[in-house]
Amino acid sequence: MDNAEFGWFHVRACMVAGVGFFTDAYDLFAISLVSPMLGYVYYRDNHNTVPDYIDLGIKISASLGTFFGQIGFGYLADKLGRKRMYGVELLIITVATFAQSLSGDSFGLSLPVSIIIWRFILGIGVGGDYPLSAVITSEFATTHRRGAMMAAVFAMQGFGYLTTGMVAIVLLLAFRPLIEQDPRNLDYVWRCLIGLGCVPALVAVYFRMTIPETPRYVLDVENNLIKAERDVATVLKTRNALQSDRDVIEDRQVPFNMVSPRNNALTGRNELTSEPLSRGGRSNAFELTSMSQDAHRLPSGISHAATLRGFFEYFSRWDTFKVLMGTSMTWFALDVAFYGIGLNNSFILSTIHFGDVDGDAYTTMWNATVGQVIIVLLGAIPGYWVTVFTIERLGRIKIQVIGFVMSCVLFCTLGFAYHPIRNYSPVLFVFLFAMTQFFQNFGPNATTFIIPGEVFPTRYRSTGHGISAGMGKLGAIVAQIGFSSMKDRGGKNQFIPQLLQIFALFMFIGLLFTYFVPETKGKTLEELCGEQDYAERQLERERPFQNNALFDEKEDDDL
Repeated sequence: MDNAEFGWFHVRACMVAGVGFFTDAYDLFAISLVSPMLGYVYYRDNHNTVPDYIDLGIKISASLGTFFGQIGFGYLADKLGRKRMYGVELLIITVATFAQSLSGDSFGLSLPVSIIIWRFILGIGVGGDYPLSAVITSEFATTHRRGAMMAAVFAMQGFGYLTTGMVAIVLLLAFRPLIEQDPRNLDYVWRCLIGLGCVPALVAVYFRMTIPETPRYVLDVENNLIKAERDVATVLKTRNALQSDRDVIEDRQVPFNMVSPRNNALTGRNELTSEPLSRGGRSNAFELTSMSQDAHRLPSGISHAATLRGFFEYFSRWDTFKVLMGTSMTWFALDVAFYGIGLNNSFILSTIHFGDVDGDAYTTMWNATVGQVIIVLLGAIPGYWVTVFTIERLGRIKIQVIGFVMSCVLFCTLGFAYHPIRNYSPVLFVFLFAMTQFFQNFGPNATTFIIPGEVFPTRYRSTGHGISAGMGKLGAIVAQIGFSSMKDRGGKNQFIPQLLQIFALFMFIGLLFTYFVPETKGKTLEELCGEQDYAERQLERERPFQNNALFDEKEDDDL
């Protein structure tokens, strides 16, 4: 897998995983447009604005669910396997998204509470997508394209964010006469906007459920060489594709014979005998291949299955714990600023004259929607794709350092010179703000997703990624609570400069914790997690089955 040619399966894996992140971003960031629509429909007596505590609950519920989903699915993917869990998270997203769009007021359950509940469930599915897609892409990828593949999957978030705005524009145009007649007709718009988010998820469910288990998990955790070899051959469309890191098996000349187990082989002892194969010996071959899966597992009895005790023992050492701490804290620091602005960008929209228009619901929503599209096109999407095309040349750490440094400088500039820049040149203000979006995406927003999918051993890779992502989501929760409660101190949006300064501080904190994260460019997953005995373990696994594999190949040639 490490040195395989880049082929259709790798493209398919990126597309299947990428659709999930497209859906995640669409569903998460659509709420920034839905919330003001709810104000016009249900809170006309509150100046057409959703009360702050309800707005906060609606926005934070998905992040809270995402936190639990990331850690829960991360653990289950290591315990039960990637394939068993992949697709389940999209089913959760589909059901929760559709149910959210049908929410209504009732005597026992109000509309906001119903939306909050379904968005929490939605968040669980979204959270599950992070470790599963990252780890599956990482374990199927080739060594020298792994970063680009994972970055491409994550970059689909930008298109999901953009599509939210584009769909909202189409819906606003379609319902414009009704909205101008009665703003409460925005009820149709927000329900359609949310409900359409389940369409891409439905498309990807089948492909996710039919993707094979990653050969690394089958080999390192399930200890099943034959199944791993078969999966690799299926994926790469080649025979005998599974080799050890030292590539020594292919060059060995092994006499043609068949390996059959002695009577005591199933007791756990690794005792095998070789018998010549005759033309009539096919029954022995059938007997061998029809043995239980346990007979084909690691002969030495070594187990690498994921256990909580093993997890705590592995991360109790400083050299492994510091990596988990580094991936977690850098993600936490990044998401404080990323979500603090991403879900509360009304101040930048007002700066470029895309703010609220009193008494005109249609124009207010149109301005908010077009403003969101402009911000995404200026900063987010270019940043994502510059990362895709440069990550294998620059490396993960260099991009992360550049992103944190530039974001820190830009947030300091905007924070300490907020009013002078805004009054002097709104265009300059928008440009600088767009650059913060660019350097977050060409920087830590991508690398904090990629690195945790590479640096941990197979048996804990998904759990480690889930914990890192969960810490990031805690940062998002902290940001949303803090931003909502502090931004209007002294007047509407008057505390924004100080918040930007706080975001600069968190960018600096993220830069400091980058020191604990290793560079992963050009290294195999086994090298990164420090499993130096990987090649020897592979050889130990392969020895009992070398002759049998050659026998199967010879049989096919004879037929």
